[in-house]
Amino acid sequence: MGVNVERHGVAAVITLDWPSQRNALGIEEAQELTKALGEATRASDVCGIVLTGNGAFSAGVNLKGLISRAGMPPEERAKLVYGVFQATIRAIIDTPVPVFAAIDGPAIGLGFDLALACDARIIGPNGWCMQGWGRLAAIPATGGEWLLRQRAPSLLWRLLEDQPRIDGAMAERYNIGEATGGETARERTIARVNKLGEMSRIALESYVALYRFDLRNGLDAHLAEARAQQIKLLGRPELTERAKGLLKKPG
Repeated sequence: MGVNVERHGVAAVITLDWPSQRNALGIEEAQELTKALGEATRASDVCGIVLTGNGAFSAGVNLKGLISRAGMPPEERAKLVYGVFQATIRAIIDTPVPVFAAIDGPAIGLGFDLALACDARIIGPNGWCMQGWGRLAAIPATGGEWLLRQRAPSLLWRLLEDQPRIDGAMAERYNIGEATGGETARERTIARVNKLGEMSRIALESYVALYRFDLRNGLDAHLAEARAQQIKLLGRPELTERAKGLLKKPG
């Protein structure tokens, strides 16, 4: 178990494989994913990345780890957020080829942020997304607020109010994702990357550079502010109690 990387034609498929924790990410898991993203495009014939999960896409941050760090000094928290979890988002956005989120299960909180950092979100019949952070009375220090705003201005407030499960059809209405119909997101996304691969990799890299130009230029400033805001919220008894409550819920 861990992060598995497979080749399917010119697609590199990165699969999160911690099914017992629904692919929730702690420090080690985030570091492993960051490493896989950096290594996946070393082969010159890789034309795109498919990011997916075994079962869940990702249930978000590992809540047990979050609770265990409740007493951590703020400066250590800042280093952790910036050096580990934000690094994973940076790795997606710095990848030179297209990165697509193939969502065949829940993508919640940090998992939703990972999907929003990708160039597109493909949602299968069993896939859904949820903002999630609001349930903790926390903010996404991994860029989720800003990334969502780039895709759908003002949608945040509706998601915070209701915390809906966003399936493929709803994602299309909100303009933040695509429904596959009957196919799994994994199958559909692998097919897309291999179709795109009929272009040259260098042409795809140029499209990526243009598509993410504004995103890359604004990323550092947003992540710095998000880190500062999150540090103010973490460690509060209210957040810890909310996290414990969520651990008791089945979904």
